[in-house]
Order: sequence, then structure tokens, then C-alpha cells
Amino acid sequence: MQKENVNRDGERGFSLIEVLIAILILTVGLLSLAQMMLIATNANALSGRMTASAALAKEQMELLKAAPFYTDPANINAGSVNPMLQPGGSLDICEPAHCQHYDPDGQPLGNADEAAFEVRWVVQQVVAPGNATGGALPLAMVRITVRCMGLARAYQFQGDATLMTFRTANIG
Repeated sequence: MQKENVNRDGERGFSLIEVLIAILILTVGLLSLAQMMLIATNANALSGRMTASAALAKEQMELLKAAPFYTDPANINAGSVNPMLQPGGSLDICEPAHCQHYDPDGQPLGNADEAAFEVRWVVQQVVAPGNATGGALPLAMVRITVRCMGLARAYQFQGDATLMTFRTANIG
């Protein structure tokens, strides 16, 4: 059997330089893809924390809205206002009567050092309790503002949600 000589002048392989350039282009593309994945992961984590902040703020707002306005509706003086709805609090600092800490799963904590979220609320008296015959409005009204923040020590980025509502109680 005889071997045939085949002319392979038109069939060249890749040179080493061409292979190295192709590897370089592929590496740059993969590195930019990895950076994009990191940014997307951080954005997804921030979104989750913001959703958790909004849910915790809404939960606290619902508790404050559901609480009875007066502990003794027959005696509507300043001392009978529900302690949860007493005017006070701050959105900037944690005051014990108007602040609650939560772990990353949304469970309440007593220890602020381990908290991932902090919920603060402010109750401001808008209309003071009065009676209809004395010229005052026959209602009491408070403005409730709730803020939930992801704590910076727990995460690189914080989530933050602020809600506000008004709450009234009829008098007489």
C-alpha cells in the first residue's frame, strides 16, 4: 500500500501568539462577568435588607395602630393614654420605650449588640384630649412615625424604611 502525499499548504494551525491573545480576551471577559456577579449579589442582599426593614416597620406600625388608645376609656385624662401611644421617641436615637431590636430573621432581641435591625418610633400629640362643651375638638389625635434601619455593623449597606400615620380617639 502506498501513501499519498497530500498538499496541506492551506491548512495552517494557530500560532502561540494567537492562542495567548485569545486567552487574554477570554480572561478579561470572565473577570468583568465575575465583577458583575459580585455587584448583583450585593444589590440582591441590599434589596433583601430593605424588604425586611419595610416589613419590620410595618409590623411595628400595625402594633401601634391596633393598641387601644386609652387603658381606661371611661377616664380619658392624660394618665389613661396607653403607654405605647404616649408622646415621645426619636427617629435619630434609640430611646428604650420607643425602640426595638431584631435579629437577621426578624425575631425581637433584648440585646442590641447582636441586632441586625433597629425599629424606632415617635408619637407626637396633634390634638390634645378635650371635651365638646369646652370648645376643644371631641377627639385626641397622635401622629405615629416608625423607622426601621439595618445596622451598619451587621452589613456593609443599610436598609431603611419610614412610615407615618395618624391615630385618633373619640372623646364623648
